[in-house]
Amino acid sequence: MKSVLLEKSKKHLRAQGGRMTAQRRLIVETLSSLDTHPTAEEVYRIAREKDSTLHLSTVYRTLRWLEQEGLIASRLFDDERRQERFDATDHNEHYHFMCNSCKKVIEFDTLLVNTIKAQFELHSGAQVESGSVVLYGTCADCRKQIFAAEQPD
Repeated sequence: MKSVLLEKSKKHLRAQGGRMTAQRRLIVETLSSLDTHPTAEEVYRIAREKDSTLHLSTVYRTLRWLEQEGLIASRLFDDERRQERFDATDHNEHYHFMCNSCKKVIEFDTLLVNTIKAQFELHSGAQVESGSVVLYGTCADCRKQIFAAEQPD
């Protein structure tokens, strides 16, 4: 099954007179295959397993181009690391939870954000075009491990 991101990328490249090189394809396919929000370095590490000539700078350039074209979005989750993670934008607006222990990112939807946006617009007179919600805490898996570790033998 071809990825939506790959097809959109090819369309954008054709419109600009560019072409889908093997390395660009590999980067886009790698990003599309992941159900996480990978960093550029993670995309590079996985893609490099298939093409040892791939350079990290090529990954960054491709990710920046995809972002410029509106096909992916970069997100900052962890203030301590200040490392961007990349998220395909081919699905509905969603929000994120990041586990402070394992750094897993979980996507979620909620209609409550629409209420917050509407209240803000009503009170400020502004128009919200986009937003970001990131919750931080401990995921269920890590909580189970912590609970198990705290139990006496």
